[in-house]
Amino acid sequence: MRSILSISLPAEKKVELEKRAKKAGKTVSAYVVYLADFEKNMISEDELVEIVKESEAAYMAGKTKVVSSLSELMAKNANKKNSLL
Repeated sequence: MRSILSISLPAEKKVELEKRAKKAGKTVSAYVVYLADFEKNMISEDELVEIVKESEAAYMAGKTKVVSSLSELMAKNANKKNSLL
C-alpha cells in the first residue's frame, strides 16, 4: 500500500533533486526511495569508529596480514566473516 508524503524544499533543492532523479533514470519518488534505502545500508559514524578501533587493536596485537593486492586479501579470507582482520 502506498502513502503520500509531502515535503517542503527550497526551489533550488527541488530542481537539483529532479535533475538527479532524471540522470538516474528514475521518477523523483523512486529516487527518494532509492536514497532512503541507500542511506539505510550505510554504516554509521559510530560503527566506523568501532571498526577502526578494532582494526587498530588487531594491528597492535600483530594480527594483521601483509598482502600485495586486494585480490590476494580476498583469496586468503574467502571463508572468513570479517576479511579485514
